[in-house]
Amino acid sequence: MAQKLSRRNRKIIGIRIKPKEGLWIIYQLRIRGITQTDLAAKLGLTLATVNQILRGIRHSTHVETALYQELGYPSFEAMIAASRGKGAAV
Repeated sequence: MAQKLSRRNRKIIGIRIKPKEGLWIIYQLRIRGITQTDLAAKLGLTLATVNQILRGIRHSTHVETALYQELGYPSFEAMIAASRGKGAAV
C-alpha cells in the first residue's frame, strides 16, 4: 500500500500531475460519469482551475485528494502510479 506523502514531500520528490497523467485522469473520470465541471462544482472551484490542475499548470493538494478519492485509489501516489501503468487497476 502506498504511503501518503505530505504536500511538502510531494513537491520535493516531484510528484505532480503531468499532462499525460491528467489526460488519463480525465478519461478515468469520464468512464465513471464524472465531468470536470461536476468536480469543480463539488469542490467550489472554476472549471478553468480544475482543468489547469489536470494539465499540470497549477498544483492543488485539495483537488488531488478529491481526484484519488473519486477514482477509488488509496492515495495520490497510487493513482499516479496507475496512470503510469505501474499500479494495479481499481
